[in-house]
Amino acid sequence: MLEVRIPKMGASTVDVDLTKWHVSVGSSVVAGQILAEIESEKTNIEIEAEAAGVVDEILVEEGAVTEVGTVICRIKTE
Repeated sequence: MLEVRIPKMGASTVDVDLTKWHVSVGSSVVAGQILAEIESEKTNIEIEAEAAGVVDEILVEEGAVTEVGTVICRIKTE
């Protein structure tokens, strides 16, 4: 199981907004595929899948504010 986390974005960034999901539970994904978009005060970032698999669980809803390092979804790897 691969846990996808909010990446560190800078020394002063603590919280980010999860602005959009590009996948849903049950979606098949490939390495490099965009999973979600996050936004901080200074930048927008696309979070990509690190490995192929199936989205097993989404833990943070669109529009939620969450901390750097938080697990946002889990991917069952093949």
